[in-house]
Amino acid sequence: MSKEAYQDDIFILRVQNWQTADKYAVCFSRSHGKIAFIAFGARYPRSTYGRLIQPFAQLSAQFTPGARIDTLRQCESLFLPETVDVETFAYGAVIAEVTENLTSEQEPEEEIYNLLLQAYRLLGERNKRIVTLSTLLKLLVCCGFTPELTACTSCHEEITKDGYFSLAQGGFLCSKCAIGDELRCSINTKKLMENLINLDFTKPQDFVVRGGELMQLEQILYKFILYQTDKSLKSLDFLGQIQDQYTKKV
Repeated sequence: MSKEAYQDDIFILRVQNWQTADKYAVCFSRSHGKIAFIAFGARYPRSTYGRLIQPFAQLSAQFTPGARIDTLRQCESLFLPETVDVETFAYGAVIAEVTENLTSEQEPEEEIYNLLLQAYRLLGERNKRIVTLSTLLKLLVCCGFTPELTACTSCHEEITKDGYFSLAQGGFLCSKCAIGDELRCSINTKKLMENLINLDFTKPQDFVVRGGELMQLEQILYKFILYQTDKSLKSLDFLGQIQDQYTKKV
């Protein structure tokens, strides 16, 4: 990659303190894909851009490429998230972590960048659980891991009844082809998965979701993501704690 400075619009996925006064961050950019960078001096009170470098911020940024990691030269805000409730942050963290795990650095994919902007806007407006599941399914499609849902991945017969989901084959298996170690997947869960993949984030439509199908889809989806990335999702533990707190309050 050229050593010349470059400009891009970015969406910040993760931020952590680095050394005594710096910040390390991972973002997804419009034209350069995933970027990891260091913002030197960003934790100093006098830093002109330190407060902008926060999770889920959308920035216009200039970087200097490095051998292992890029350096932030300057940035300005395109959109900073308002104070969000902890539940919204928890779901947002899941989307961010899955994005980071599924993508590779410096592989441009503007569709993913635009998806992230739409998803985080919808988190504050619609059902957070549904938005998150739909976003993760769309991310899988963008990254080349589209689940096979129209026909059995083994015998290729059309799916018309309850069956199973094979992590290894990446799709639906009919009851005749299942060997016993797959995840149960009802026909309605399959249809829900298809609806969420095709959900238009610019004009999201309402539809009925049953609790059992939602839970079955979550089990399949998170295990499929783990299978593809070989990385556990730390953000799921945090989300689980938040959901437990909300349940106790109710």
